[in-house]
Amino acid sequence: MILIANKNQALTQKLQSDLTQRGAKVLSIELDDPKSLVALYTPGVAVLLVDDSLTSIPREALVDLVNSLGRRLSVIVLKADSHAQNEGSNFAEYVTTLDINHYDEIIATAVFCFSGVNNNIRKQLRTIPFYNQQIPVSLLNSYGGLGILTIDASGLNKISVDFGTEIYNIMKSVLHDVMVSIWGGSGCLRENDIICRKSMSSNTYYIFMDRSRETGSLPFPGALEKVADRLSQGINNAMWKELFLPSKRRRIPECVQTIPLLGVGYFGVLNNPCIDIHEIVEAGLDSSKNMAQSQLKRGRDRQRELMQTLIQADDLLTPHYQGVFYLQNIDKTMVDDAKKNKSITYLSGQVYGFESLIRVNQAAIKEHSFEAGIDSQYLRPDVLFAIAKNSNVALELDQACMKHAARMAKGLPGVLMVNILPRNLYHIDRLLNNFDKTMPIMFEVSESEAINNLELMMKARDHLKSHSMGIAADDFGKGYSSLDRIIKIRPDIIKFDRGMIQDIDKDPVKQAYVQGLVTAAKILNTTILAEGVETWNEAEVLKAMGIELIQGFLFHRPEALQSIQDQLAVVDKPVAQLKVHVA
Repeated sequence: MILIANKNQALTQKLQSDLTQRGAKVLSIELDDPKSLVALYTPGVAVLLVDDSLTSIPREALVDLVNSLGRRLSVIVLKADSHAQNEGSNFAEYVTTLDINHYDEIIATAVFCFSGVNNNIRKQLRTIPFYNQQIPVSLLNSYGGLGILTIDASGLNKISVDFGTEIYNIMKSVLHDVMVSIWGGSGCLRENDIICRKSMSSNTYYIFMDRSRETGSLPFPGALEKVADRLSQGINNAMWKELFLPSKRRRIPECVQTIPLLGVGYFGVLNNPCIDIHEIVEAGLDSSKNMAQSQLKRGRDRQRELMQTLIQADDLLTPHYQGVFYLQNIDKTMVDDAKKNKSITYLSGQVYGFESLIRVNQAAIKEHSFEAGIDSQYLRPDVLFAIAKNSNVALELDQACMKHAARMAKGLPGVLMVNILPRNLYHIDRLLNNFDKTMPIMFEVSESEAINNLELMMKARDHLKSHSMGIAADDFGKGYSSLDRIIKIRPDIIKFDRGMIQDIDKDPVKQAYVQGLVTAAKILNTTILAEGVETWNEAEVLKAMGIELIQGFLFHRPEALQSIQDQLAVVDKPVAQLKVHVA
């Protein structure tokens, strides 16, 4: 039976109707009525739904009554603000607290608490319910032993700090839907396993495993660990898949570029009549949580090992190259022909050079088996560097990318543009042995990382100048970029970030801002390169502003070296003579 003590009669009637349809016997009570108090102790009562704002009895009495009842039946407290704490008196942790305005969650949790041992519970729920201690207690009583999994998604907390509460709540919602999708699916969780959320404010999920088909209770040794590892891999990959959905289907906001690791811990408990069953459950949950934290550490170690492997291997990272062109002599016909025929041939006379962009060699990596919480198909450059940064090997990855870029680019015409982190540029004299000294090189210094030593940067610039190599300020317009930095460094090229270029043909403010920077660049004797150009209307506006160099999907998508060489081999006239303009 489910008892409801709620002052909102409309809500009470709706709950009675919906819960009755789901097979529950429901009774509305008033806690200050002696007959209702008798009902609380009637055999068969499994759940109490109680309004936190009831004023018919003293607040302290309500808390004491609820906490006492929560040790023997499932108590769900409905609060106007489930996150708020009342001064002086709080409900115990084993009492489930929900927001009174979230009706689906109330229904799901009430059904969960009423029929948690029922094998058809998954079919009755549209959302994942919240934890109540009586569920594992009843399962442990029924099975004699209970397998517990704890999903630790506390890594999401950093998203709240970095991007705000709204983005954080979206990520929590996506994770919730991923959990719903794998519940009852193949390879992860059976339909009769029970998933619940720890609380409204927590990123912890509990899973109580259905009894093993082989043993009738806990599974054979090692089985829970395999389920935990498989579940961790499955959820992490599902979240990455959400991140890489097409923009029209993607729910994860654009500002989120990586998925925090998620850990799954496991533990098995046995019922023991000599020990309080609630203590057994609490100890099992604590142990499972500790295992989840250990798995998180193991996951971070696996990602570090993955990055080390990619960095050291000769064939797992491979560069693709994207053309950079002189803009002023390009017309729309040339661009349309190149796009129609998917060939750089039609723009070959305007090639300035090529930017090296690292890719994971999917064919080579599929020959190896690895577990790093992410499928290899999602290892695009920004993800690689995010993982490398978290694993403290970003500099080594950067060096590996430069080495591969130089090794493969010897057959390309023009200037080779290579990305480099500022901290590597400080030691460029030790890294130039990767490059053919006769090859024209332009090092693109990332504006996404702070330049902490401007003096070393200036020395590096002068050292490169002595070797007829140059510096480009990459991603200008985001990160740590500033005009003051540009004036001090005086790079050979300033690359405008895509954010400054996108829809510039429709934005007079952007046009005025970019035009001012172009004027300043000419005074500094610096070349402007607009990257990320995707429409001819954008290119036309940039051309009218006098911007010299251009790059983007409109002109050329990154390709492997051989593909570019094959296209250029059919050109009747030689590619324009190119050189690095070092100020």
